[in-house]
Amino acid sequence: MHNSSTQYLDKLARRFPGKRAFITGAGSGLGLAFATDLARDNWKLALTDIDEQRLNDAVKAVRTAGGEAISYTFDVSNYEQFAEAVNDFQRRHGGIDIGINNAGIGCGGYLHEMRISDFRKVIDVNLMGVVNGCHLFVPIMKNQRNGYILNVASAAAFVTAPRMSAYNTAKAGVVALSETLRAELCDDAIGVSVLMPTYVRTNIGNDALGSAEDNKLAQLFVNDSKLSAEAVASATLRKVSENHLYVVMPRDAIILWRFKRHLPNVFWRFISKAAKDRSERLMKRALRD
Repeated sequence: MHNSSTQYLDKLARRFPGKRAFITGAGSGLGLAFATDLARDNWKLALTDIDEQRLNDAVKAVRTAGGEAISYTFDVSNYEQFAEAVNDFQRRHGGIDIGINNAGIGCGGYLHEMRISDFRKVIDVNLMGVVNGCHLFVPIMKNQRNGYILNVASAAAFVTAPRMSAYNTAKAGVVALSETLRAELCDDAIGVSVLMPTYVRTNIGNDALGSAEDNKLAQLFVNDSKLSAEAVASATLRKVSENHLYVVMPRDAIILWRFKRHLPNVFWRFISKAAKDRSERLMKRALRD
C-alpha cells in the first residue's frame, strides 16, 4: 500500500490496528499535518482546536486524504471540556491508540515587561493542556494495554533564548513531563515521545500573546524557517514508529542540544548573541522588503 518513504504508517498500523488517534491543535499547522498524514492510512481521528472554522476545514482535509474525523472545539486548558471530548471519542471508537498533545500558543517579551496573566495563559495552554491530555489518555491506554503519547514541545525547551521566558518554561515542562511518563509507563506497553523542533512554518505567531514587536519578530523567525509542518509530521511519526523518546530536528537543533549539555557555561553567551544577531538581521530584511 505504501512506498518506502511511508513505511512508518504500516509499522504504526501493525502496532495499532484500530487506527485511532486524538490530536489537539489540529485546525492548522503541525496538528493538521499529523492528521492528514495518518488519514492517508485511513485512521479514525479526533481533531480539536479553539477555532471552529479552521477545525471544519481540517475535517474536510482529513476526509479528502482518506481518514475519518470528528471535531471538538474547546480550549485544552479546560480539563472538563477536554475530558468530555475524550470520553465521546472513546465511546464512538472504543479507545485511543495515539494521543498527540500539540495545541499551543506563542508569547514573546522580556519577563519583567510581560503581563503575568499572559505568562499564566501560556503555562495553562502549553503545559497544563499537555498534562490534561496525558492524564486523560493514560488510563484508556492502560486499560487497552497498548498506546502511544506524543507531546509536542520545542527546541525552546533547551535553547531557552531571551524574550521567550513563558514559552521556554512551558515547553521545558513538557519535556520533563514526557521523560517522567516514559519511566512510569515503560512496563505498560505505552510509548512516549516528545518533539523538539526549531521554528516550523505555521501560523502560531498569528495568535501569540505579548507585545506587537515581539510577535512580529517571532513571525519573522517562523517565516524564515526551512521546516514545513508536513515534513516535521512525517519525520516525527517515523520516530514514533521506532519508539524514540526524543525527537529533535533539524540537525542544527541537535548540535545546539549537544552543545548545551557539554559546554553549558559557554552556551548561554552564545545563545544570547546569536538570538540578538539573528533578530537584527531579520528585522533589517523585513524593512527592506
